[in-house]
Amino acid sequence: MTKLISFDTSTNKTGYAIYIDGEYQESGVIDCSENKVSRTRINEMIALLYELIERENPQIVVMETTVVTRNIEAQRNLTYILGAIIGKCVEKKIAYDSLRPTEWRKGVKNNDEKLPRKREELKIWGKEKVFELYGKDVESDDVSDAILIGRAYCNLAINL
Repeated sequence: MTKLISFDTSTNKTGYAIYIDGEYQESGVIDCSENKVSRTRINEMIALLYELIERENPQIVVMETTVVTRNIEAQRNLTYILGAIIGKCVEKKIAYDSLRPTEWRKGVKNNDEKLPRKREELKIWGKEKVFELYGKDVESDDVSDAILIGRAYCNLAINL
């Protein structure tokens, strides 16, 4: 049995999805948005991500690679979270990988499908794609992106 956890990380709300042997099992969101102090919110997010990784004990963790934004502080904070996840994976000897947004979207879209270009349209597309693939309405694009990141990785991996 191969268990994979995929993350769409954020400093406020991180979506996650769990796959077993390439089959979607469950998903959710880790919500730290109530905490308005950046440093303590990041620490809370990291602690909750560690709890999830410890509880689920995956063999593979897949994350979305950060995309450089105009907000350098948000970029830096997101990098802290990604680094913490990688550190936990190294500590527990869990394989990890990352996919750029263009990679995972290409990994789940239909061959004849044209992706939207605007951020808000991509959020809607992600939710619609999850419904198309799994018949599941998701509460947020954090969750739909995490589901699709995991699906793309499974589609791209040979033995999942």
